[in-house]
Amino acid sequence: MHACLQISETLQAIFAKVTEVTASGVQPSYTTLYYLALTCRTFRELALDALWAHIQETYVLAMCLPQGTRSQPVNLGIYVDSNCMRFLRPLVDDDWTTFQKYARRVRSLTFKKYDVRHQRLHDSAALALLGSHPSPSPPFPLLQELYWFDRRDVLLPCLQRCISTTLTRLVICSERWPSSMVDLLAGIGKACPKIKEFRCSMPQPSACSMLSDIVTCWDDLEILKTVAVNAQALKHLASLKQLRELEMLVPIGYSLGSTSRFSVMFSVDKFGITAPNVQFLLAILTPLQISAKSVQLNIKTAPNAVDLNHLLSSLTEHFKSNVLESLKVRAARPAKFSDPALFELTASAFQRLRAFAGLTDLNLRSMHISITDDEIQDLVSAWPRMKHLHLHTDWSWEVTRLGVSFLGLAGVLERCPNLCSLGINLDTTAQKNSPSPAHHQYTGITSEQVTDLRARSATGV
Repeated sequence: MHACLQISETLQAIFAKVTEVTASGVQPSYTTLYYLALTCRTFRELALDALWAHIQETYVLAMCLPQGTRSQPVNLGIYVDSNCMRFLRPLVDDDWTTFQKYARRVRSLTFKKYDVRHQRLHDSAALALLGSHPSPSPPFPLLQELYWFDRRDVLLPCLQRCISTTLTRLVICSERWPSSMVDLLAGIGKACPKIKEFRCSMPQPSACSMLSDIVTCWDDLEILKTVAVNAQALKHLASLKQLRELEMLVPIGYSLGSTSRFSVMFSVDKFGITAPNVQFLLAILTPLQISAKSVQLNIKTAPNAVDLNHLLSSLTEHFKSNVLESLKVRAARPAKFSDPALFELTASAFQRLRAFAGLTDLNLRSMHISITDDEIQDLVSAWPRMKHLHLHTDWSWEVTRLGVSFLGLAGVLERCPNLCSLGINLDTTAQKNSPSPAHHQYTGITSEQVTDLRARSATGV
């Protein structure tokens, strides 16, 4: 072997280059890393570190144990209970020693959402391996990232064993948030003081107070997705200079305290709220002044036009107009409605959005919008940097609405030269011989930037 490969720093640099973690997994493949570990003793440790650093399937944890310890899963395309990997005998000291040789290398661990068709490690084996470890110390002493998507309660002992002071990223998705989950998470603020990213699913109202308390324990937060926290937690979060992303969740039945007695200023890259209705959303925004490049607001129940108009008109009171670049407002569709006018938004609802002159992305496609050629051309003239504009309707409202003709479409393209994607309700019933703008009478409007054009019919179903 070349002498330079005997320098540990050189080997680390090589493996750092060839080992890349992406959304689709680890590159190169686990098979490649496995063979690198078998190449020579010099490669072995670094290859094993890379091979075991990111565990995305829990059954892999049992694969390091001797074959006589475990059954082999039967691959029939789907996995059923009888085909899952199980332990054939109780684990002994030698098994735990072997397990620790590999577990100490794990940096990231994912428990996927339970699916009986694809489960490869039986619950009893997972509990034996992680839930009843004989050592009081954490099974993964260097674990930094824990992703928990198993929404059941049965494996909560495994979650408890994985929580340690080394964690910097924690994602929790629980379906019912049982008392055992709430009790377990109540202590993670102090148990995991180095947390930089915490995300959770929509909690039960009973868990909201606990989640507000734990975020005040974290001073290094960069990304947070949690319940709409109380005033004390809001002030703590506002003091964190490194906080980049903040998303607040409001469960149905959540009781908001008084928000009129304090004011909080945030500066983040991304901000979001998911609320049951517009009233809750506005109540959360009341004390906030936010400097954010990207904002996403989700409304779980269908709002009427009056509420949406109020919401859209009030956004300039809470978000800095010279900073905001991306705005997405997503509202639920009414299950049924007898009077479409109750939900119909006209161009006047968007007039105050013109203040966000730096917008490059506007997505309002879940709304019932009626707008004319002149109105949309006047509106987009305020956003010369626009790249992604979606004012079309995601679903059919089964009613006729005012749409944009080809003349209006040409005007939008002319006023937004950087446009890459566009969604509008297109009225194709307009007279085909409508005159083009004088300066484009013979050449028309061309745009080489647009790669995504979505046109919904404005004339009904």
